[in-house]
Amino acid sequence: MPQVVAIICCLALLGFAVFQVVLLTGVPLARFAWGGEDHYLQPRHRPSAVLTICGCLLGIFVALQGANLFLVLPVLASQIACYVFAGLFFAAFILTARSRSLTERRVMLPFYVILSALFLIVALAGHPN
Repeated sequence: MPQVVAIICCLALLGFAVFQVVLLTGVPLARFAWGGEDHYLQPRHRPSAVLTICGCLLGIFVALQGANLFLVLPVLASQIACYVFAGLFFAAFILTARSRSLTERRVMLPFYVILSALFLIVALAGHPN
């Protein structure tokens, strides 16, 4: 079960990373991210988008590690990392809930809740005792 959840988590994170790349290439979808203020990603948000892509790649590694799909880190470290990512996505949910953009809230709030729940499931069920 945690392996399936981790794969779903990885696919969601991969999609989110691709979305950030699409924003960086200039496609007018920024109303779904970064405050939803503009149609195009503003230059001030570009470094954050690059960091988000790196964070997504790290999240993929953590989810796979947390579900025992490959082992590089100690069990406790990967479990803690899954809890950290669950918390980060819950924090993103809180911050996005305060966004002025109704479009961003409608799309990203469910996404962040689901990702947070997926990481929590992997953290709780990923490693046998």
